[in-house]
Amino acid sequence: MSSMFQRDKTFTQDFYKLRRQCLAKGTLFEDPAFPAVRKSIFYSEGPKQKLEWKRPGEICKDPKMFVEGASRFDVTQGMLGDCWFVAVLSSLAQHPHLLAQVVPDDNSFSENYAGIIHFRLWRFGEWVDIVIDDRLPTYHNRLIFIHSAEGNEFWSALLEKAYAKLHGSYEALKGGKAGEAMEDFTGGVTETFELKEPPKKLFRIMLKAFERSSMMSCSIAAPSTKEMESKLDNGLIKGHAYTVTGVANVTVSKIGQVQLVRIRNPWGNEHEWNGDWSDRSPQWNLISSEEKKRLGITFDDDGESWMSYNDFVKNFTNLEICSLSLEPMDEGEPVLKFNQSMAQGEWGKGTAGGCRNFPTFESNPQFIIELNEADDDDEDGNCSVLLALMQKGRRELRHLGVLELCIGFSVYKVSDDFSGKLSKQYFDYNLSTATSGSFTNLREVQKRLELPPGKYVIIPCAFQPGEEAEFLLRIFTEKASKKDEPKVEENETGENDARYQLFLRLAGSDKAVDPEELQEILTVALKEELKGNSFRLETCRAMVAALDRDDSGKLTFDEFTEVQSFVRKWKTVFRKYDKRRMGKIEKSSLKSALREAGFESVVNDRLLDIVARYYCSSSGISFDDFCNCTLRLKAKLDEFDKHAQGGRISLSKSEFLEICLK
Repeated sequence: MSSMFQRDKTFTQDFYKLRRQCLAKGTLFEDPAFPAVRKSIFYSEGPKQKLEWKRPGEICKDPKMFVEGASRFDVTQGMLGDCWFVAVLSSLAQHPHLLAQVVPDDNSFSENYAGIIHFRLWRFGEWVDIVIDDRLPTYHNRLIFIHSAEGNEFWSALLEKAYAKLHGSYEALKGGKAGEAMEDFTGGVTETFELKEPPKKLFRIMLKAFERSSMMSCSIAAPSTKEMESKLDNGLIKGHAYTVTGVANVTVSKIGQVQLVRIRNPWGNEHEWNGDWSDRSPQWNLISSEEKKRLGITFDDDGESWMSYNDFVKNFTNLEICSLSLEPMDEGEPVLKFNQSMAQGEWGKGTAGGCRNFPTFESNPQFIIELNEADDDDEDGNCSVLLALMQKGRRELRHLGVLELCIGFSVYKVSDDFSGKLSKQYFDYNLSTATSGSFTNLREVQKRLELPPGKYVIIPCAFQPGEEAEFLLRIFTEKASKKDEPKVEENETGENDARYQLFLRLAGSDKAVDPEELQEILTVALKEELKGNSFRLETCRAMVAALDRDDSGKLTFDEFTEVQSFVRKWKTVFRKYDKRRMGKIEKSSLKSALREAGFESVVNDRLLDIVARYYCSSSGISFDDFCNCTLRLKAKLDEFDKHAQGGRISLSKSEFLEICLK
C-alpha cells in the first residue's frame, strides 16, 4: 500500500466510530491502513530476526498508557536510528499541557478497550487525528523500538507507531532533524542556532525558552557516516540528537552565578557527559542542598547530565528551539503573540523555476504580503518577520528513493500599488531584498528578517528547475500584515477563514453543501489544482456519496475538507503517472496508479477491465474520472468494511440495493 494513501486513510479514520464498531462486535481493532506486517516496519530488507506483533496485554500484565504520569525517562531509544524523534518525545514529556494535546485522555487498556488508540499531530498547517491499533513489533517478547523504563507503560511506544504510520513505516523515521518532530507535536516554528558563532544572548534565549515550555534539542555534527554515533572521550556522541531538559542560573559558593544546561541522551544509559558538572563532579560540592533540590539533582546512569553553558557551546554544533508563540526571548521585552499566516503551494515541471541561476525562475509561485506598521519600540522603524518554508510529504516517499529537495526563498520589495506577478524583466534588473541564505535539503528552512513597512513578494524555490513537490509557507509578524487574497490565507478555521466563509455562503442555514454547491465551491477552493477547470457534477455526486456519513446527501465543512485532502493527494499520484503531461493516465499505467492510490489489495486484472470500461477513453483516464473512480472504490470498500465479518458480508436484498445505489 502506498504511503500516499496511508496518509489519506490516516486523516479520515474516525476513532470513536471504529471503537464503537469493535466494541459492538466484540473484536479488537486491526488497522488496515498500517497492518501488522514486516513492510510496515522496514521498506528495505531489514534485519533477519523474526519479529512478532503483540498487544500490550500480551507483553505484560496490567498495561497502562502512563505509570505515575509522564516523565522524560519514559522514553528510551530502541534499535531504530530515530534519536531525533526520541529526543523530542523526552522534551514533550516535560510539558504536561503539550503532551495532553497530543495524547487524548480517552486512550485506555481497561475502559472501552478495543485495541484502538489515537493521537493528535500537527500536519502541514492543521491538527489531524492519527488512529492505530495497539499491536507493537517485538523480539522475544520485548519491544524493539522506543520503550519505557516501566515495563507496563506504553504511551511512548504507541506514539512512535502513530508517527511511523504517518510516514509509511518505522524505517522512514531513521535519521532526521529534531525540529520536524517538535513542530509536529506543537504546531510551533523551529529556529536553528549554529553554535560555532552563537548569538551573544543565546543563554538568555535558552532560559526564556525553557520557562515558556519551548522544546529544545542539540547535536554534534558528524563529518562523515563513519563517525555517526561515535563516542568522544568526554562521553558525548557524534551525530546524535540530545534533549535539552534544563536551563538554569546556579549560585556557586565563592564563585557566584554559573550558567548550566542539562542534556539527555535518548539511549537512557551510562553514555553521559563526563566533564565539569557531570554526575559526581566535584563542582556539586560547591552548591547548597537547597539548590540541588531545586535542580532535581540525581546521579544515575540515565543518560542525563548537567554541563556549563560554556562547555555546551564548545562541544555541541547545533541547537534547535521550537517556540509555540514566537514570544520575544530578551528580558524587558513585552510578551507578544506573533500573527501567523499560511500559504499552500507547489512546484512542478511547468511552474518551478529553481533559483535565480535558471531562466525559468519567474514561473515560481509568488506570494504578496504588505507590512503596514513598524514593530513597537523598533528604533529603525522596521517590521519583524519570520518566514518558514516547509516541503511536504518527502519522508513518506523514502521507500521510493525520494529525498528532500534543496529549498529556499527570495523576498523582493515592490511598489505599494503593485499587484499581479513579477516578470522576467523585473528579475533581470532587480536584486532581492532578502533571501533564506544557501539552499538546503531540510524539510523546513526559516529566516528572521527586519524589513521596512511596505509591500513585498515572497518566492519559494526549489534549487533545481522542474522539481515537483508541495510546500507550506508560514509568515510570522509582530503586527498584522495585509495580504493579497487568495495567495495567503489566515491560519484560522473560524469566521476569518475565507474558505469557510465561502462554504457558509453556499451552504445556507444547514451548513452543508449538495453536489451542485460542492461543484461550485471546489472550482474556487481548488483552482490551483484544477488549473481553471471544474469537476463534473457526476464526480461531485461521487464525492458526496463517499464522504456523506449521515446519509443526508450533503457534506459538512469537515467532510468538504476531507474532499480537498483526497483531491490534493490523488493529484500527486495522477501527476506521477501522467507521463506525457497530457492530462491523462494511459490505460497501461492505470493499474499502478490505482495501487499507489491505496487499492493495492483489490486491484486485479478483472477489476481493472471494469474500471477501464467505465472511465477510460481511447487516450486514457482524465483527472476528473480518476477522482470519480477512486472515490467510488473508496465508498464501496468503506461499505464492505462496515458490514464485513471474517472478510465476508451477508446482506438482505434491500441492503444490497441500498449499497449499490449509493
